[in-house]
Amino acid sequence: MPKPNIYTNEDVAELCSCSFETAKKYAQKPENEIVFLNTKTRKIYVWFDEDIERFKNRNTARGRPRKV
Repeated sequence: MPKPNIYTNEDVAELCSCSFETAKKYAQKPENEIVFLNTKTRKIYVWFDEDIERFKNRNTARGRPRKV
């Protein structure tokens, strides 16, 4: 079984051409289910290939959605 590719927030920001803050804020939301390692000083978010695909396909529309 091949090992999964593991990425950090810095790697994701570079791969997706976005800011580090955008990747971090996406990872912090519990509904996005990004795994984290808790150290004594900070959380390190661990991204896998599926997580990056979900991040690339996220809704990037600004503002509040219209009522239909």
